[in-house]
Amino acid sequence: LRLADLVEQVWQGLRPLAEQRRVHLAVEELADQPVTVLADTSRLHRALLNLLDNAVRFSPDGGTVQVRLRSGPTWCLLSVRDHGPGLSEEDLDHLFERFYRGDRARARSPRGGSGLGLAIVQQIAHAHGGRVQAANHPQGGALLELLLPLG
Repeated sequence: LRLADLVEQVWQGLRPLAEQRRVHLAVEELADQPVTVLADTSRLHRALLNLLDNAVRFSPDGGTVQVRLRSGPTWCLLSVRDHGPGLSEEDLDHLFERFYRGDRARARSPRGGSGLGLAIVQQIAHAHGGRVQAANHPQGGALLELLLPLG
């Protein structure tokens, strides 16, 4: 499965929400060939939907969600960065816990979540032999990285 294609497919489902707030998607593949992975397509779709939905929700109006795809000899890395307020220390400590919801006042979208999205992403990453991690980007915003084995 080609990751850039799946990112675009997921984004199509989020496009109405993103367009309401003029949030755009920028995808960059940092590889000589398209980044592909052997994965359960529906589960990986769910993981990307949760990551991109969060990025849209925390992006400022008119902002950009950046997705970078890289691969090495045995792994691929999908990074999602928003340009929102970033993550608090408490968020970083609890982000992947079931039912944890960060400070809703920081979200740019009134839509709230159940606190399950990133826990599901983590479960899907682990089921594929990978992992997910979160950090604040040095230039602002949140950065979530999904690391998966190639096969």
